Amino acid sequence: MKKPAIIILCSAVVVLTAAGYYFLHRGPAATDSMPGTAPTMLSLLPPQAPYVIYANLETLRGSAFLNRLVAMVPAPKEDPEYLNFISATGFDYTRDLDRVAIGVIPTTPDATVVMIGEGRFDQQKITAYHNSLAGDQTTVRFLSPNRIELVNRLNWNPAPPPPPSDPSLTAMTERINRVAGSALFAVVRMDAVPRDAAVGAFKLDAITSSMKGVKWLTLAVAPQGQDLRAVLEGECESTLDATQMNLALSGLRIMARGFLSEPATRKQFTPAGGDALAKLVKQADISASGKNVQLAVSLTPQILDGLAAPPVPTKAPAVAPKSAR
Repeated sequence: MKKPAIIILCSAVVVLTAAGYYFLHRGPAATDSMPGTAPTMLSLLPPQAPYVIYANLETLRGSAFLNRLVAMVPAPKEDPEYLNFISATGFDYTRDLDRVAIGVIPTTPDATVVMIGEGRFDQQKITAYHNSLAGDQTTVRFLSPNRIELVNRLNWNPAPPPPPSDPSLTAMTERINRVAGSALFAVVRMDAVPRDAAVGAFKLDAITSSMKGVKWLTLAVAPQGQDLRAVLEGECESTLDATQMNLALSGLRIMARGFLSEPATRKQFTPAGGDALAKLVKQADISASGKNVQLAVSLTPQILDGLAAPPVPTKAPAVAPKSAR
């Protein structure tokens, strides 16, 4: 743990990873959005950012499902380096970070990431810790006693914002308001995704090329009882693009169900894990309405337990004793 920026980001990453991996709840088709009013802290992000992520961690911490998920992974407080960070800054993201907003601008060679964290901070300790990091390229700035801004650029100054009448700003606000009622959401303007984009060594062009007709992508996630509910929606250029995308996703689901029904495939998973994946694929709700395509899935505690089930230990074959010569 070398930078305070990592601490602000890691909670969002944990939640997003879980949401992205499972792609959550089954709900009403194609109209199952989670509308609301954009949180005020989003106005602190660069308005030209084409990728926006928001997480209300205070709400998500009360989710029975996420608490169950977190209990299955190693606790960050067991990491000596993280314990040193807490001691130096007085900040523990599992306790002190309530909300986080992230804006990503696809600059080259690396994207510019702006994060706004809201919670409880010891400004003096965090500033001293940041100043002690040799060669650190992060800009850290306190916007108020309970808000911190972190940017992965040294001495970063935002570009002049576009005029309020800019149609791209209006379009982004409209999409955010469609999902702002959820505890976690993301909005991506697809034409801003670089062709050579990658996550580590994984190139995204295979995914983006299959989504050429998609203009916007939104993800909305919210706890619902013991489950976690989310809706992934693609807004296409035309109804024809939406229909084709709907057919392609439905075909993939059929293929996945057939794949998971094969005995040879099931041998690659634990019995509980294979059953959990089969249930997840079976309940996936894929639908289209106008130019929009929607994928809604539900991850229940039973599915989570199945995916996390350890493999059944196999007994080594008995070896017959060598006969005495």
